[in-house]
Amino acid sequence: MKLKKKVIIVQLIHEKGLELLKESVEEVIVSPDDSVETVKKLLDETVESVIVRYNPFPCELMEKAPNLKVIGRHGIGVELIDLNAATEKGVAVVNTPEAATNSVAEHAVTLMLCLAKNILFADKESRKANYAVKNKILCTDIESKTLGIIGAGKIGLEVAKKCMNGFNMKVLAYDPFASKRKIEELGISLVGDINVVLKKADYISLHLPLTKDTKYSIGENEFKKMKRTAFLINCARGAIINERELIEALKEGEIAGAGIDVVEKEPPDKDNPLLKLDNVVLTPHSASLTVESKIKMAVTAVEEVVKVLKGEKPKYLVNPEVWDNR
Repeated sequence: MKLKKKVIIVQLIHEKGLELLKESVEEVIVSPDDSVETVKKLLDETVESVIVRYNPFPCELMEKAPNLKVIGRHGIGVELIDLNAATEKGVAVVNTPEAATNSVAEHAVTLMLCLAKNILFADKESRKANYAVKNKILCTDIESKTLGIIGAGKIGLEVAKKCMNGFNMKVLAYDPFASKRKIEELGISLVGDINVVLKKADYISLHLPLTKDTKYSIGENEFKKMKRTAFLINCARGAIINERELIEALKEGEIAGAGIDVVEKEPPDKDNPLLKLDNVVLTPHSASLTVESKIKMAVTAVEEVVKVLKGEKPKYLVNPEVWDNR
């Protein structure tokens, strides 16, 4: 039997998730666009849940839905949701932290390989039939190199495992909140000083949430400590890196290159210098958007929302104090 509930989907999700939601609740409305003004018009006292993707969901929207029970995040990060306001109003926020783990990890490794093998330059020259360039392309192997993981959560550890098992890489990890026993059981060296990772790693992959403490935490000082032959990978959040200082480090050869799936302003301005640098590989915040991952995120988001609407405790509750206070 369907729940007598009304759910708003702000940005369209995979059809498998949408089908599951329609099987579970009586009324599902897909917003025609994700602007705050449009969503505001759809919200009223009858709405008990919303599912969001990349759109902001500030306090002003929550106030338009006084009976809101749960906000489902199709993805991991919840920085675009006013979490404090949701918690104060007793609104559960759920996400899908495991759905994209493999997809993002594969993407991070792909960026590493693209940089190591100079794939973009090789592709461009090959399309000109300039095969003589093969003797000039500077390529390296990642086999037996040192990988530095900053942020040893699910995705960071999955990147580490793929690189250790597939390429025999040595892995150093920095994460002040990680379990040393769990990390070292995987054969990873957990270090207590981020500078150890910066100085020793040939590849550094960022897997941090964006918080007031991590914003711009990777900048000029960190780049100066890295090897000039090192590559930086970011599939987390753009604002973790000071973009202006990254651009300077890339121009000046302080680091060899960067693989970037996320930038601070998305989409970036057309005159953003990152777009013109040859030692950068860019993708459009697409690391998690494989077919498999989109299905997992959509289905998991719906399952978590429906659990809350049924009065059941969800598995991926971002603000558990809401449940404790019920």
